[in-house]
Amino acid sequence: MPALVNLPSLIDDARCFELVRQHRWPEGVRCPHCEGARITRDGRDDAQPHRQRYRCAACHARFDDLTGTVLAGRHRPLRVWVSCLCLMGLNLPNERGSVRLLWREKRSGV
Repeated sequence: MPALVNLPSLIDDARCFELVRQHRWPEGVRCPHCEGARITRDGRDDAQPHRQRYRCAACHARFDDLTGTVLAGRHRPLRVWVSCLCLMGLNLPNERGSVRLLWREKRSGV
C-alpha cells in the first residue's frame, strides 16, 4: 500500500500568498474599496508573516491579500485551503473561471 501524501507539506505559505497575489491582481495591486492603483505596502500580518498588508493612497483604506475574498477571516492556514481546493479539482493555475470564482468578493453573494 502506498504511503499517504501530506499535501499541506508540499505547499508553503509563502507560495500560497504569492499565488493569491498573482491571480487576484495580475496587473498590480488595487484597492478593493475604491479600485485605486496607488498602493503602498503597510507591513505584514503578525500571525501570518507572508500575508502582506497594504494602504490605499486615494481612500486611505487598509487591506491585505485576502480582504474581500471568500478566504478572509478564515482561521485555517492558506496552504490548507489551497490543498483542499486542489483536491476538489478546481485546478488553481487555470484562469478559465475557477480562480475568478475563488477570489470573487464576498459582497457579490458568493
